[in-house]
Amino acid sequence: MRIAFVTQWFPPERGTALSKSTATSLASLGHDVDVLTGFPNYPTGVLYDGWEQRIYQREELTDRVAVHRTVVYPSHDSNAGRRMANYLSYAASATVVSANRIPPPDVWLVYSSPATAAVPAQLARPSRRAPTCLWIQDLWPDSVSGSGMVNGVGARVAHRALESYVKASYRHASRIGVISPGMTQVLAERGVPQDKIEWTPNWLPEEAPTRQAPRSELGLPTRGRLFLYAGNLGGLQGLADLVDAFALVPEATLVLLGDGIEREQLERRTRTLPNVHMRPSVEESLVPQFLAAADVLVVSLRDTPLLRATMPSKVQASLRAGRPVLAHVAGDAAELIESNDAGLAAQPGDRTATAAAITRLARMPDDALTRTGKAARECFQRTFSESVGARRLETMLVNAQEDGRR
Repeated sequence: MRIAFVTQWFPPERGTALSKSTATSLASLGHDVDVLTGFPNYPTGVLYDGWEQRIYQREELTDRVAVHRTVVYPSHDSNAGRRMANYLSYAASATVVSANRIPPPDVWLVYSSPATAAVPAQLARPSRRAPTCLWIQDLWPDSVSGSGMVNGVGARVAHRALESYVKASYRHASRIGVISPGMTQVLAERGVPQDKIEWTPNWLPEEAPTRQAPRSELGLPTRGRLFLYAGNLGGLQGLADLVDAFALVPEATLVLLGDGIEREQLERRTRTLPNVHMRPSVEESLVPQFLAAADVLVVSLRDTPLLRATMPSKVQASLRAGRPVLAHVAGDAAELIESNDAGLAAQPGDRTATAAAITRLARMPDDALTRTGKAARECFQRTFSESVGARRLETMLVNAQEDGRR
């Protein structure tokens, strides 16, 4: 197949390993992939050094993967207007580029975060129309209204408008891939036919075990059992509640590695806590070293109906690292961790329950900790490895193409 892969986020942007792996994995299965993306500015909202925006730029990633870049308004702050300008500018410019620059596809694959990424497939010229697969990463409009960027009357108006658009996107799509079981239920309740929905969880490449560098080399605490949270320090992550729970367990040490809009608030909150440390984000290539140096890896999200039905990419990264997981989440992610004996789950916002889970992991014997980490790695290989995930995604694309023929 020739696949038009629409994704607003792509390397060298941070956190885009899945986007690159999607393109290269499908190519390794014999397909030609045209990636339609923007110029790198995530997560800072500032164009990366060494890059200059143009109306159009083409790159050859491999002999089967071409990357088509288009202009985008760079922004990723908490201002709703600027954030929407970022999404809509990409949707508009990508639609123009797709109409004139990419070859006619056999199928469209849309990385649906944001939901507006589907616009190029929806408005495709007749010569480029093809069955569309939506790969849902975030449920809209829930993720927008739940972010707190828009409030009051504006929030209600935005919710209604986005809800209408998303429903139209679901009707337009031939197949809809979901990354967690809970999403299937939510979409079914919103009227999406069950036979249109396919479970296509995100994956990560199967990398060789990372050399465990001494913690002192990485600037990490060297004493005590080390818990590590590596990722976005945003409002949806529920990190303030997590920090408050660690304040009740002084024998455990927490490191928050990353940046985000909540960083300053967390720095103030942790200033008087000797067992909680803040570290700035590092290059993505270095993150596996930090994960390997920790005793326990932390996944944290607030408890909302939306987030219960999601599977954050941090889950896959933690399982792949072969470390026990403290799942400070509710819903699908928590159930996955506990049902596979890969760690412990704690209800977000319940400091007492979270502190109890932290204490159990902090006092767990080394051999039990090792067994739990091994179970985590086995869960990754069974469910979230690249070879398994790419085949699932290919199956959805083939099904969509057959739908189109019928």
